[in-house]
Amino acid sequence: MKKKLLAAILALTMAISLGGCQTSESKGASEPAGSAAGTSEAAGAKSAADVSIILVTMDGLDNHWVNVNKGAEAAAKELGCKYQWMAPDKKDTALQIEMLNNAVAAKCDGLVVAAVDPDAITSTLEGAAKAGVKIVYADSTAKFDAVASYTTDNYAAAKKAGEQMIKGLKEKGITSGNIGIVAFSNATQTSIDREKGFRDAFEGSPYKLLETQYGNSEVAASQGAAAENFISQGVVGLYGNNEPGAVGVGDAVAANKSWKGVAIGFDASETTLDLVENGSLYSIIAQEPSKMGYGAVTAAFHAVQGKDIGEKKVDTGSTVVTKENTGDFRAK
Repeated sequence: MKKKLLAAILALTMAISLGGCQTSESKGASEPAGSAAGTSEAAGAKSAADVSIILVTMDGLDNHWVNVNKGAEAAAKELGCKYQWMAPDKKDTALQIEMLNNAVAAKCDGLVVAAVDPDAITSTLEGAAKAGVKIVYADSTAKFDAVASYTTDNYAAAKKAGEQMIKGLKEKGITSGNIGIVAFSNATQTSIDREKGFRDAFEGSPYKLLETQYGNSEVAASQGAAAENFISQGVVGLYGNNEPGAVGVGDAVAANKSWKGVAIGFDASETTLDLVENGSLYSIIAQEPSKMGYGAVTAAFHAVQGKDIGEKKVDTGSTVVTKENTGDFRAK
């Protein structure tokens, strides 16, 4: 009797055990894909509100970077993610590397970068990528393979600037002479491309381009140490290859009213547009900084979530601005 009772108990225990296993497996198989135990969480995808994107620009002073930030902010608000802008108070590689390290320490998921030096920050970006941060470039790239880049074709834009200067010189009947370039850096790829494109526009022309002088993104240095020095040498043309450089060139022209040459600048701001309207600058080349910031943050966000970001190298374009169309670039 005892043997029969023990056998019955063992059979009942096995049935309960098997029933429990079957129920667990059945529940897993029927779990909807979007549930807490579904594929979304299993893949580790973050919700939009948990994604953190940080923008690190060359500095926080130029109007250009203010507009890059505006576009980035707009994208972050639209996407519903966390966003922050970090920038040193001047263009300095060591200071930018410090900012990049701070961004990684803040555990950002995506890092949008405008590189001061294409070589010097490479190891820092490599470290960020190894930590799982998705890197996207806005405006200026480094020698590190990022997820995507949103930049102006600076060579092509600078060539437009050179062509505009030749046009302006011909309008004034100036058929030969020296040209001065006021650049902001001899290391940043953006500045290098903006110098090369400009110089190449003069190939085969009767004009001579002098050795480049550097304003280091400072209006006062661009004006006094560079542009006015060129004017004293009798140049017929001046070119400032970023916003502070363009303002410095324009201010130098305004301060030397007897100078009859042609000045061209780069980047649209309220100040450079004023200089075009008052004739100190013949024209400027306007970029699309807001578009850079917007596109770069959007790409970084999608990369963090494992989504397709589409085109990886985006030329955000450039436009020649003269007295006729300055109104199109004024802050609305």
